[in-house]
Amino acid sequence: MVNIKTIFKYAFKDLKTQKIRTILGTIGILISVGLLALVLFLADSISLGFVDYLSIDAGNQDLVITVRHYNGEPSNRSSFFAYNPIINEIRTTTSEVQYFIPRMEVQGDVNVSEGFGTQDLTNFQERALVSGINFSLENQIGFGTFLNPDENEGLGLDALKAYNCAIYYGFSDEIKYKENETIQINFIIRHGDKVYRPVKNFTIQYIFDYNLKWPANYRNKNLICVNIETLYEIFSDETGESIEGMCYKLISIFRNSGNLYDIRDVSGSEERVVDIASSIQLAIGLEEYNIELPKLEILSFSEILSMIFTIAIVFVSIIAMLISGILINGILKTSVEERIREFGIFRTLGAHKYYNLAIVILQGFLLCNFGTISGIVLALVGTRFLIIPFANNILLSNLAILGGATLSFNFTFFSILLAYLIGISVGLVVSISPAVKVMRLQIIESIHPYRHEDTLYRLQKKSSVNMKLIITGIILALNGGFIYLIIPRILISADLSLMAGTMIIILMIFLIGVTLAGIGLMPLVLKFIIGIFRPIARQLKQVVRIFVYRYQRRNTSTIIIFALSFSFVIFTSILLEDLSSTVQTGVYLNYGSDLLIESNGWEEDEGFSGGMFGGGGGFGGFSTSINLQNSDNQINPDKIFTTDFEEELLNFNGIERISSVLIRPYQLNQLYSQEEKEFMAEIGDYAGLSTQEIALIGIDERYHYTVNNQYLELTRGDMNTAFQTIQDENNMYCVISESIAIQSNFELGDKVRIVIHRGEEIERYIFTIAGMASSIPGFSQEFSSSASTTGNGGVLVSHENYLNIMEIPEPTWVDRFFIKLREDFLGLSGNLEENIDSSYKEIYNYDINNLAETVERQEASFSIMDTFFMLILAATVVICLFGLLSSSYSSIIERKKEIGIIRTLGLKGKEINRLFILEALIIMLSSGTVGVLVGWATGWLFGSSLSLLSNIPYQFYFPWTSVIAIYSISALFIYFGMKMLLRKARKKKIVEIYRETM
Repeated sequence: MVNIKTIFKYAFKDLKTQKIRTILGTIGILISVGLLALVLFLADSISLGFVDYLSIDAGNQDLVITVRHYNGEPSNRSSFFAYNPIINEIRTTTSEVQYFIPRMEVQGDVNVSEGFGTQDLTNFQERALVSGINFSLENQIGFGTFLNPDENEGLGLDALKAYNCAIYYGFSDEIKYKENETIQINFIIRHGDKVYRPVKNFTIQYIFDYNLKWPANYRNKNLICVNIETLYEIFSDETGESIEGMCYKLISIFRNSGNLYDIRDVSGSEERVVDIASSIQLAIGLEEYNIELPKLEILSFSEILSMIFTIAIVFVSIIAMLISGILINGILKTSVEERIREFGIFRTLGAHKYYNLAIVILQGFLLCNFGTISGIVLALVGTRFLIIPFANNILLSNLAILGGATLSFNFTFFSILLAYLIGISVGLVVSISPAVKVMRLQIIESIHPYRHEDTLYRLQKKSSVNMKLIITGIILALNGGFIYLIIPRILISADLSLMAGTMIIILMIFLIGVTLAGIGLMPLVLKFIIGIFRPIARQLKQVVRIFVYRYQRRNTSTIIIFALSFSFVIFTSILLEDLSSTVQTGVYLNYGSDLLIESNGWEEDEGFSGGMFGGGGGFGGFSTSINLQNSDNQINPDKIFTTDFEEELLNFNGIERISSVLIRPYQLNQLYSQEEKEFMAEIGDYAGLSTQEIALIGIDERYHYTVNNQYLELTRGDMNTAFQTIQDENNMYCVISESIAIQSNFELGDKVRIVIHRGEEIERYIFTIAGMASSIPGFSQEFSSSASTTGNGGVLVSHENYLNIMEIPEPTWVDRFFIKLREDFLGLSGNLEENIDSSYKEIYNYDINNLAETVERQEASFSIMDTFFMLILAATVVICLFGLLSSSYSSIIERKKEIGIIRTLGLKGKEINRLFILEALIIMLSSGTVGVLVGWATGWLFGSSLSLLSNIPYQFYFPWTSVIAIYSISALFIYFGMKMLLRKARKKKIVEIYRETM
């Protein structure tokens, strides 16, 4: 017990004696552990509060039932259905559904007013979505609320009289109507094979905002709310037929919704919800109804969020452990060096060697304990009162995809325990090295007045085994075992978070290894940086040079953490920029134009497996529409648009140009499956010695002018000439994928044989190659520069040639339309999308992809990631600066005698400041330069590899802003920090300095 008290006494005494060094070390640990705790608390807040976000974005809708139109249905089948039989069927099937909410939805046109307060109308009309709701039912179960848009408080809208309406405030501002004014709605009611267009006047009773009443995306749908009974009455007056008890969609609310969704278990959440939905789908019918799962659709985004936080936690953990470990190790080594004689005296007076070991380890434990506890407390306070409000007010409020959702502060005790254990364990581990050094020190060496570190020879016991060979062999075996045993299992698991965490760990280990190897260049870099500072140093240049080289050993830990931190900053900047650029380019390549309209309902072409960065975002995801229909059901040809639909699209205001792509062979297979007629296209050399299957694509003469040509790359041939040539009506030309050219050794201008299979018919056509492309907008999977590309290579031909060789009638079916918008209409692409949907969604099966909205959503996501990681890395640089100041302070204490001597020789206080500031700047710039070079080289390797993997051209990027920022922050920190540390040394009398050091 006495020994323990004595150990604590001496450990506290040394920390108290060196207050400044202790404070600097504690602050460094505080920041590193605080960062880790902050990330953990933020992850807890998002995980525990994500169900609230799901409710807001999905309008608190767990499951939505609508009518499914299928091939062979009665021609007069309506999109409205009787909901009571459906409810009864579901109640007998499952008890998981608590509430059912029927809704009517119809379209209507309204004239835009000349201005607020006037009855004069313009000729311009806006398409509105009229939503009929059952007020008494929704009030009874508390489903959502109407809000006052000015005060964000309850509006008191509990009912609407007949022919009264409420308008969403965003739409009201657009069409310029106020409360108590009359608005005329030109309804468009599709019922079976008939369309009714009644015109009714409504009184605007309220202008409203809402919460949990509709999904967040309804804010963009020009929403007008009426009583459902009013819509029943309008329909009855127009048709003489009653639709009482019918609805357009039936919203279902699960009984235990909070227990079904968990961001930390996305696959489990999917399984639980899909099980419920599947049983309901089987009960109500496989063909007749569609089931959508709005909350589960949003939860798919959480998998990406979970991956991001996995990367962040691993990334911050590595940085926190590495930098705080090096910092503590450097402080303890310096302390041990200064107290070697004191430890020797302890041994001389009878203390056991473990006594000295315990003192050093306890110092490391205390230092870590102070910093870790302070960091956790600071993280708790900072997350609750700074980070969460900042995220809500600045970041989340600018993300339309989040629908105005906010975060609430939450944390788990596991996060606190994890942060504490990491902080303490790192301190204990790095304390072992200096502690063992003290324990093994010989008494004679430690108390020798002229002791120095360098020794010529040291006797060692002869080893019975070669440990170096064993360690080297184990390292090589672990590397090989990881590649051949672990990585395949990770890939097979398809766990996105696990793969992301593993990838970032490997990248960090690689980066650390390359950085440590790069530190070997320090002598050359030091020499170069010292040469730069010669004009500034003037008469101090030789003294600065001597000091830098003489105390290089003491600065080793500082050099390492600076090099690592700078390399982390540069590498992360390049990594995020490369990811953002790759994903954004992938979207441009996948969509091709401002709007892309694709026919849907097809089975995917077996030749393609989907790209890593395609599909509107590149992150993957899953479909949340339950589709248990029989796969033998045929595609309904009447639901697929034809080339005539192009003329109808041109009637919409804002469209500048449209290009159509004809239906492809694999889609023809599905249309003609009943006739067992199979279509296929192959390409081969002129002699027909070798062939390969291709994706034959028919484009029109407007394609080249409609898509974004910035991403259209021809490896051989001229872009303009090639696309004009293939439209030649008298000859057969084509543009082929570079991957086909590589595999078959084709050259520009070669004659190729295209073989067309039409069931039992086979015909061969001779085409001339007009160009070879590595990327074609709108066909990112079909065109590649790599011969190893998965799937069939693409071949472009003209509409006329495609129709002739495939022998399909006109007007033929269209696979997709590329739409180029007018410049003044780019910001209104969402409105155009809504107008097209409202007119044709029930007539055709298609999807609209909006390029601007997708790119904006991705840019917002990456801006959050960039801000988040840059704040983390800026904090690591600050930690390094505290390490540098701690090392410099120890150096100042050790070199007091030298300071006294150079002051005796005539140096003033300002020269003392300049001397030490220059030394610190040289160390920072040298180690930082090594880190920048390593980070840039590693980032370049990553970016070029990513480019090869994604088949997207690599664009060189160097983060000049980040480099200038971290160098500037570091220089300012060093300047003011060193002036503060040198304040006593430069003001103390020379006699007092000699008295303390003699």
